[in-house]
Amino acid sequence: MPAQNIQGTLHVDRYLTNFSVNYVQDAKNFVAHRAASVIPVLKQTDKYVTYDRGYFWRDESQPRPLGGRPVQVGYKVGEGSYGAIEWALEHVIDDRQRANVDDPIKLDENATRLLTQKQLIRADRIWAERMFVAGAWATQPLGVASGQTEGTSFLQFNDDASDPVATIDYYRDLMHRKTGFMPNTIVMGAAVKRRLRLNADIVDRIKYTQLGIVEEDLLAKLFGVDNFVVARSVYNSALDGAADSFEYTTDEKAFWMGYIEPNPGLDSPTAIALFAWTGLLPGVTNAVGGVMQRGRDERAHSDYFQNRMAFDIRQVASDLGIFFRSAVA
Repeated sequence: MPAQNIQGTLHVDRYLTNFSVNYVQDAKNFVAHRAASVIPVLKQTDKYVTYDRGYFWRDESQPRPLGGRPVQVGYKVGEGSYGAIEWALEHVIDDRQRANVDDPIKLDENATRLLTQKQLIRADRIWAERMFVAGAWATQPLGVASGQTEGTSFLQFNDDASDPVATIDYYRDLMHRKTGFMPNTIVMGAAVKRRLRLNADIVDRIKYTQLGIVEEDLLAKLFGVDNFVVARSVYNSALDGAADSFEYTTDEKAFWMGYIEPNPGLDSPTAIALFAWTGLLPGVTNAVGGVMQRGRDERAHSDYFQNRMAFDIRQVASDLGIFFRSAVA
């Protein structure tokens, strides 16, 4: 009997694809899809336009002479490029597992959660390795225990003498003065958020609010941003067979602030872009370039599930982000 072509049974599962993208949207601990402008693209690799904002902010208007033409102005553009990599995982459900559960559909959803969770971890680690590190941004003040210098360092937030709101206000205005854009996003390490709950200045500012507790929505209002993310995604860094070692994907003692365009295009000003290759399987991938597929392997008496996600994460403008190092001791 000839071998069966099991690949021919692989098909897109729209329910699980939608379930997967909804899980992405609800996974608030993850950063990559919340602290980047998600730009759907049809091609795996392409170029995008970068602008020198200096051309747009110069005051060059002149009186038009009688019979003369207005003064001509222009601007120059640069270009960047992206290359989406397809990341893929597979999970298998044996017929015996289905026969031994009360709700077989839950096995499908659990498979989707498992695969999606791992893909979110991969995306967050890429984001952190490229964006949440020293040297990546034009401005990167350092938290110090004493002797801070405005513009290059600040008093660490675990010190009750520190003023986090004033510190962030200063750097918000600094970025606005240099670029014309006000930061709208903060990504905060877990230890920084933990210390802000105890910071004397923060506690004093919110003690008369309804909750009186330092949570994300209050911090967003205090710091003047629309998008406040606490980076809490965790991954196991141990190799298979070794003792588990759970770590945050980002530096928990640092935080990042910048401008993320909420309605992006290929020519949008933004600090970080996530180019989601929706053209991987045209018409069936979700908005972040992902798809859930399932198939049947009769020889193994099992169903198999594949999660495929194709994307690239790029820094678009180094002056539209600020990385605060060692914000707490």
